[in-house]
Parts: sequence; structure tokens; C-alpha cells
Amino acid sequence: MTYAEAVARIQALRGGEHAGMRQGLERIEGLLDALGRPEQRYRLVQVGGTNGKGSVSAMLAAINATAASNWPKPPAEWLDAITERKAKNVAKMGESLAKNPTPMSFHSALAVVRDIVKANPDAILVNEGANALDFTRSIVDMYKPRKRLDVGTWGVMGIGMGFSVAAAVVSGEQVIAIEGDSAFGFSGMECETICRYNLPVCVVIMNNNGVYRGDEVNPTGGRDPSPLVFVKGARYEKLMEAFGGVGMLATTPEELRNAMEEAIRSRKPTLINAVIDEKAGTESGRITSLNPAAKKKP
Repeated sequence: MTYAEAVARIQALRGGEHAGMRQGLERIEGLLDALGRPEQRYRLVQVGGTNGKGSVSAMLAAINATAASNWPKPPAEWLDAITERKAKNVAKMGESLAKNPTPMSFHSALAVVRDIVKANPDAILVNEGANALDFTRSIVDMYKPRKRLDVGTWGVMGIGMGFSVAAAVVSGEQVIAIEGDSAFGFSGMECETICRYNLPVCVVIMNNNGVYRGDEVNPTGGRDPSPLVFVKGARYEKLMEAFGGVGMLATTPEELRNAMEEAIRSRKPTLINAVIDEKAGTESGRITSLNPAAKKKP
């Protein structure tokens, strides 16, 4: 049974406890309006979960006890330092986004994604990967609540395609999934599910030929490729085509923009293979400097 079928079934029930039942919050909203919206004046913090509720509640109570009009203001020099750092970061990001290198960088590709998401605020953004996750979080803004699904914290991969299927089925909205090529490999066969149910999912793979980057060499000096490097020039878009969806190859921002706009216009299952410079990327979390072995590299 699908979500829509389940809702229809519930709404069709008659008799017994379901007699006269009407879905929706219109009557409650009307009552609250008549009462002057008292819930907006009632301050409440709800703490849930299995363990830790007592300590969290005690901490919040302590914060609430000290929160008043006489709360000390942060030092002006600290606020100025934060403002200055923010301005520098925005300027630096703006310079990177304005560049148009060949092959594409994460910045030039995600500048397109940023514009597409802004033009389609109802679309649901799914995001996973290493650099693909980090850069997307920094570059692509959201304009409505509950429209972004990503992996949370610390190295969860393989959820992107499942998230995309669920988001499309439950919401019926266009889904845009920004995937690192490594992350996509965990559950890429869900393209079959997307095509089987003809879901409006546009998958964009940031393909730089490997984990983090695609120019690593075998550290042992053997003939085998580095375990971090994938097949060069992989044609991921062919996977979607194999199941009846639309596959597109994008090597420039213009090609990426055209492909994404067409995917959203058609609402067809689409996979866009966005080719990124294989030298683009770094160890996720920017923790390379903490790896003693990395410091030995020339």
C-alpha cells in the first residue's frame, strides 16, 4: 500500500470511532485564532528521549534562570572579529564561485546547483559524500524548512538514494540528490527503484574519479591502482539509462545547468554525471594535517 492509498483508506472509514472524522487542523487553527493565538505566548521547551532527559532539563533550567534583560552582551572586539572573519569567508567563497575552470571544480559545479535550488525552493535536496557533502553544505542555501536531507555527522554514506526514493514518494515534490561518486557507489542500484516507480529524482554525481580525489597512486608502488581511485572516466549516467531513465554527461557548468533544468521540467528519473577535476578534493573534514603520514608527502 502506498502513502496516498493509506491516506485515502483512512479518510474513507465510516462508523464507530471514525464517524464524522475529518482530516486536517482547520478547526483547531480557527479556535486558536479566536483565542488570540495563546500558544505563541506560551514558552515551552520539550525534552524527549530515553536517557539524559534529567541532565538536559537541569541545564536548560539553569540557562532559563539567568536569561533576562540583563544578560551580558558579548565583547565588542569579539563581535568585530566574527564579522571580519565572516566577510573574508564570503569574499573568498565569492571568488571561487566566480571562476570557470576546465574541468569543473566543486565550486563551479555547485554554483549551478545553488542557482537551481534557489529557483525551485519546493524541491527537496538530498546530499551525501565527502567533499560533495562538505562543499554543498557551504555553498547551497535552502529557502524553505524541511527541504534538506543529508547524512548528519561523521562519515555516514549510502543513505542518499534511499532518502531520495522516500522523499519523492512521500512528498511528490522534485528531489535533487547531490552525490559524491564514492557515496553513490554504496546504493547506486536504487536507480532501478527510481525508474520502476518513475519518481521525479534528479541525481547529480560529482565525479572526480575517486574517494576524496582521483589522482592518488598506489602507495606500495605496484601496478594496481590506489584503493582510493575509481575507474577513470566512469559513465555513471548509463546506469540510469539501463533502467529506462535519462542519463546525461556534463563537463561544463552550462551543460550541468541545462541538464538540471531539463530534469526538473520533465520530472523524469535523471542521472547527471558531472565531471569534476580529479585533483579537486581533500580529505573530508579538513583533517589531512592531523594525519602524520600526510605530512611526509612531497
